[in-house]
Amino acid sequence: MPEVSIRPASLNDAAFVAEMMYLSMGGLADHLFDETGQQVIAPLENLFTRNAGRFDLGLAFVAEVKGRPSGMMFSCEGARLDALNLAVFPHLFPVLGLVPAFRFVWRGVHLPGGAEALKDEYYISNIGVHPTAQGQGIGSRFLAYAEQIARASRLAKCSLLVSLHNVNALRLYQRTGYQIVETVHDENENLGYHRMVKQLS
Repeated sequence: MPEVSIRPASLNDAAFVAEMMYLSMGGLADHLFDETGQQVIAPLENLFTRNAGRFDLGLAFVAEVKGRPSGMMFSCEGARLDALNLAVFPHLFPVLGLVPAFRFVWRGVHLPGGAEALKDEYYISNIGVHPTAQGQGIGSRFLAYAEQIARASRLAKCSLLVSLHNVNALRLYQRTGYQIVETVHDENENLGYHRMVKQLS
């Protein structure tokens, strides 16, 4: 296995982070933006350059293998989520335009399920690994890194969501100690997910 290093993201990483965010969100991104591919990645990059609440680069970490960006993780304390979500709204209108922004908000408000994370959890919002770097242990490294941050923040749990059809990610999370605490189904199969929590020792 090659050595994996993890560092905070910078503004220079915005394009890469947007690509990995889109990869990690899958059908959810297409649903929220009502677009696909580059039509989603471009506004995501714009939101990252604006540090737009939930899309603040200060929440992102980049994994490098041999000096090349190979994956990204977005994470934060669960207690910050509500404020971060609210802080996105003012940025949506200049980035998406009036009508698409209202549609984004409508779809976001009406997503299935309850709270993404609880206030006493460190929440791993997204992990994206570039297809050329998969199978090199980057996902596991990100999980371990998140646990270190959680402990430093005096939080006893880490949590995440995984889509119902992402079997490989589900196996990784279960193998590293995450347990399913809630399963959410939706008529749109891209929106169903497991909420998983790991109790830190």
